[in-house]
Amino acid sequence: MKDKTLVGTYKLASWENRHASGDVTYPLGSDAVGNISYSNEDFVFVHIMARHRHLHSSADLFGGDPGEIMDSATSHVSYCGTYRVDGDEVVHTVTVASFPNWIGSEQRRKFKFTDEKLLLSAEGLEVGTENVDAYLVWKRAEGPFPEFH
Repeated sequence: MKDKTLVGTYKLASWENRHASGDVTYPLGSDAVGNISYSNEDFVFVHIMARHRHLHSSADLFGGDPGEIMDSATSHVSYCGTYRVDGDEVVHTVTVASFPNWIGSEQRRKFKFTDEKLLLSAEGLEVGTENVDAYLVWKRAEGPFPEFH
């Protein structure tokens, strides 16, 4: 029988990156929003974005101002694929991603539950010229989602 411990949908409570220097940064802002969902069928879906993204001046999904497109690309992270539990880690096997380098990769995250929150962490993620440790806190999704604009 497969481990179904993670099954459910969660809202992002926080995402922080911890640097070797001791600095803490918030990749999409300290008020980033997002969801992660683990299905009974072993699929995972992740979407995280800056809360206050700017609207494009054009309704053209695939066109528009290059600056607006760059802003959109750097203020949102998403991926999906399958998952499996491996001890104290969840392994996401990525099939679709906003960051193409992750497609086909395994993204390993340590996980634990505490105070009714799901804590996911990844050590040694490459960010710029350094590696950081990422810590994401998720709460089970209940009720309506916040306004984003």
